[in-house]
Amino acid sequence: MPALQHFQPDHSPADIIAALERDGGVVIDQLLEPAALARFRQQLNPLLDASPDCQGDFYGYATRRLSGLIARVPACRELAIHPLILQVMDAFLLKGCREYQLNLTQAIRIGPGEPRQFLHSDGLMFPVKVPGSESMINCMYALDDFTEDNGATNVAPGSHLWPEGREAQEDEIVRAAMQAGSVLIYLGSVIHAGGANRSAAPRTGVVLSYNLGWLRQAENHYLAVPRELASELPERLQRLLGYFVHAPNLGSVDGRDPIELLRGPAQGQARFTEFLPEEIRGPLAEARAAMQKG
Repeated sequence: MPALQHFQPDHSPADIIAALERDGGVVIDQLLEPAALARFRQQLNPLLDASPDCQGDFYGYATRRLSGLIARVPACRELAIHPLILQVMDAFLLKGCREYQLNLTQAIRIGPGEPRQFLHSDGLMFPVKVPGSESMINCMYALDDFTEDNGATNVAPGSHLWPEGREAQEDEIVRAAMQAGSVLIYLGSVIHAGGANRSAAPRTGVVLSYNLGWLRQAENHYLAVPRELASELPERLQRLLGYFVHAPNLGSVDGRDPIELLRGPAQGQARFTEFLPEEIRGPLAEARAAMQKG
């Protein structure tokens, strides 16, 4: 029977990465300490309580969603730069880019009576193949216990290795049951779905996903996080929100690194800066010299 492996937060990152490479998904049990979990719930739940139900066959009709969590839920900021999570992201995403970014921050509360979501892989939103790399990776944090009955995420372990177009059979699907405070990490190419909630209470999870730095983010963090707040955040989080240049020259503002603009207004007209990888600077200079001689 297919299964997802569970790890403790102090387990070797190498073992977690190896399991993720093999199965496409892993669970890290109780990554959030009780105080951090309580703080997250306290900040998020009133916002979800005031949010309307979704209206769509994919998002559901008894499900509530809330995005823009970096600005709305301060506890999310520390979670987004958790060292263990970033070690995992480094291992996968840096195979396909020089720097990755936050793709989505979204709370999902599946209410009673909501059926299972359509089985899908999130990587389909990026119609590009990156040999040896994922285009994105998701982290689903359980703010409530995820159980067989209340909508635990359904995952098809190993489906990231399947031929394109192969559909998952029911006996290949597992439910990622986990205690509150735990996180399910799953690759963007893995087939999954929000589970059916057959219980009498809603279940809440929070998705933080990361994608290759040269891809378009699902959530526009530049507008979702006010500039005044963005300027006060840790630089590592600023860069994850997208305030960086992905070499060569993707994301600059008038030839400047956008993170500079968070530190203060531009003073005069700055020269355009080339954000070139070191390995091409030499050959580029040689080519330019050859062109000048010719």
